[in-house]
Amino acid sequence: MAERHVSVAEPILGDEEYENVEQVLDSGRFLQGPMVEEFEDKWADFVGTDHAVAVSNGTTAIQLALNAIGLEPGDEVIVPSMTFGSTATAVVHQAGVPVFADIDRELYTLDHTDLERCLTDRTVAVMPVHLYGHPAEMDEICAFADEHDLYIIEDAAQAHGARYREETVGSLGDAGCFSFYATKNITTGEGGIVTTDDDEIAEQIRLLRSHGMSGRDQHITLGYNYRMSDINGAIGTAQVDRLAGFNQRRREISERLLSEIADLDWLEPATVRDYVDHAYFWAPIEIKTDVAGMSGKEVWRELNERGVETRHRYVDPLYDQPVFENHRGFNSEFPWSVNDNNHDYDLSLPNVEAVAGNTIGLPNHPNLEEADIEYVIKTIRDFDPE
Repeated sequence: MAERHVSVAEPILGDEEYENVEQVLDSGRFLQGPMVEEFEDKWADFVGTDHAVAVSNGTTAIQLALNAIGLEPGDEVIVPSMTFGSTATAVVHQAGVPVFADIDRELYTLDHTDLERCLTDRTVAVMPVHLYGHPAEMDEICAFADEHDLYIIEDAAQAHGARYREETVGSLGDAGCFSFYATKNITTGEGGIVTTDDDEIAEQIRLLRSHGMSGRDQHITLGYNYRMSDINGAIGTAQVDRLAGFNQRRREISERLLSEIADLDWLEPATVRDYVDHAYFWAPIEIKTDVAGMSGKEVWRELNERGVETRHRYVDPLYDQPVFENHRGFNSEFPWSVNDNNHDYDLSLPNVEAVAGNTIGLPNHPNLEEADIEYVIKTIRDFDPE
C-alpha cells in the first residue's frame, strides 16, 4: 500500500465558477447565451485574435475549422503521427485524408523537415499539434505552408497559454483549436473553441455549429449541433481569468520536478526551447528503455502502484491504428476511395517509432501541495528499474 497518492490531474474550480453556473440556472437559458459570448470575448483577447467561436469540444473545433477552409472529399491534411487520435479522425469526419508526418525527436511535435515528403497535389492544410504544451516549430511550418499555399490549423488542445516567440498559440495559423476537457489547463467541463483572424472562417463556424441555420427557420448549409451550453461558458469565463496563475504554478512545479530527476540515467526530461513559453499540460519524461530494462507502460504501472499517478498515452503511432490501417470511414473506404494517392499507411517513421509508448507525464497540476511534490521526486529517485 503506497503511503501517499498523488493525482496526475484535477479540475480546479472556485467561487466565481459556482456563482456563474447558479446565475445560468436561475436564468433558465442554458444554451449558448451571454456566458458563452463573454467566454468567447475573453478567449479572443487572451489569444490575440479577432474571433473566438465556442463549440462543444476540441474535436468538433478541428472538424469545423477544416470545414470552414473548404476541405473537399479526398483532400489531404498533414498531421503528426503521435498525438491524440481526434487530430486525424476529425480530418476523416470532414471527408479528408490524413497524411502522417514524423515528429521532432526532441520536442515530439510535428517534424517540419518531413513535410516535403508528405506533400502531394491534394494537400490542402498542415495541422501542427502543440503536444504536451510545447509549441511546434511554427516559423518553419508557416514558411512551408506559405510556399505551397496551404492552410495551417493549429491543434492547441494541450497548449492553453503557450507562446512561440512571444506569440500565443492559436494565433499563428489560419485557425487555432482548443479543448476545455476536465483535465486541461483550464476547463469548461467539456467544450472547445476556434480562434481566427479570418472573418469568413469565423462566420462559417458560427453557422456550422448551429445546424447551418440563418435565423430560426432557414437552413442554408449542412451544419451540426456543436454549440456550447451557457453552463459550460459560465465555467469557462471564470477559468480564463485564472489561467495565467494556473500556468505559472504548472511551470514552477514541472521545472522543479524535471530538474530534480534530470541526473537519473534511465529517463530523459523533454527538451524545452528557450524561445517558447511551455504550457506544461504534461511534465513529460522519456523512458530510456534500454537502460531501464522496462517499457514505458511498465514504468507507468510501477509508479502508479507506488502512489504516483502519471499519464501514459500515444503508445502506438496513429498510422498503426485500425481505423486508418483499414481505411474505415463512413462505413466504407470513403474518403480514401476518392483520393488518387490512396495512402496505404505502410509506414515506419523513425522518430515516432523511437518515442511512441516511452513517454510519461508526471503530476504537475496547481493543486499539488509541497508534500505531494516532494513525494513524487522521492518516489522517482528511489525507483530503480534495473
